[in-house]
Amino acid sequence: MPEKDIEAEKPLQKGAREPRGRRCNMGGVDFRWVAACVSLTLIGVAIGYWVVKPIGAGVPPICHCENLRFCERVTDTTRKEVFMFSLRATATDWQHYDWTKVTTVVMVGYLDMGLVCLAHEHGARAVIIGDVSADVFVSPDKRKSWIAKQLDVVDRHFLDGLNFDFESPILPSQFDLRDGYTALVRETRAALVEKFPFAMVSVDVAWGAQGVDERNYDYQGLAAAADFLFVMAYDMQSQIRGSCVAGPNSPFPSVMEGREISTRKKDITGVQSYLNASISPDRLVLGLPWYGYNYSCIALSTENVCSIRAIPFRGVYCSDAAGNEINFNIVSSLLESSTSGRLWDEESQTPYFNYEMHGESLQVRYDDPKSLTVKYQYALDAGLRGVGVWNTEALAYSSQAPRDIWDVHEMWAALPDFHENQPHNHRKQSTRHVGRD
Repeated sequence: MPEKDIEAEKPLQKGAREPRGRRCNMGGVDFRWVAACVSLTLIGVAIGYWVVKPIGAGVPPICHCENLRFCERVTDTTRKEVFMFSLRATATDWQHYDWTKVTTVVMVGYLDMGLVCLAHEHGARAVIIGDVSADVFVSPDKRKSWIAKQLDVVDRHFLDGLNFDFESPILPSQFDLRDGYTALVRETRAALVEKFPFAMVSVDVAWGAQGVDERNYDYQGLAAAADFLFVMAYDMQSQIRGSCVAGPNSPFPSVMEGREISTRKKDITGVQSYLNASISPDRLVLGLPWYGYNYSCIALSTENVCSIRAIPFRGVYCSDAAGNEINFNIVSSLLESSTSGRLWDEESQTPYFNYEMHGESLQVRYDDPKSLTVKYQYALDAGLRGVGVWNTEALAYSSQAPRDIWDVHEMWAALPDFHENQPHNHRKQSTRHVGRD
């Protein structure tokens, strides 16, 4: 907010001015001059402070929620998570969220106090992504400056924490970047918790802890530095090492323990790779997709194998870059005109279908409430911290079409309910264990 200018008081008399030497003469008996000197001195000090002080320093944030209680940060640090990413500042969409289930909403690419207020009204956290580049990692001074800026944003907007979504490669030999990233997360969380004791820091990670897409991060260190890791169990066709064919976006065996469907290769990646790295289940949130991929088939076999163009990604000759991401509401629309109807891949536990457009054969690979429920249940059975979704705007909330209304209901209904019997989470106090990492 713009700071107010402090105006000097006008002289008590508009007429004659006293000589500059007399006006602050403390030796006289007329204490009116004493009062005038003190007032002018205080005003000078105040003006000097406002001129040289940092912008915003000392100015408490102003709550713009209709109820001041909605600016209170969530204090429960023990509950399970339903961790949702929102990509659009659209209040009409937010009203359709099932707030009996959401525990955290992450604003991606925007910051809107309307959503902060609404989330807090329902006892959910509101956080943003802390955008950062690798050049910050290796410099203690840059890390300190970056953290100070994030704290200012969190403070001024009554946020509940930060989410790290760094996904660039770090090669096995780049120890400085790897350790610098871990240090940044650790220092950010320490600074946040010092000012906001119940703040939450999360880190988005690949679907395996063994250098997926050349992301050779210190996963054990990140898990210890943050409150939890958000395991992005989607885009699992980013590096297709077998036949160059369309495949599931989030195949259940790969989510669970990492078997690659296309090659029958049994490497322990997936969630199990994090557990094998001695990362506690309560430090893992399973992230799942509300979107799929639309592939153009070079050839479509009678067994529904869709051969795709070979587009390389990070050293592998074939990838899901041959397809286009499509949200669930678009998937649903295309399904109505499909030539095959909904098909089910028993091995990956995911649906798919074929359709034609302008004489071209296409195949859509996606997740729906049935396939998502399988993975939600796995997260519960494995004792994970919870589940999450990329992204909430994959549904047509404002549509009056029966299909879209049904999709909104079914996709939200499939989510587990960790809010049950906790209607006032924003008031619930939970002691955060100091030095638990």
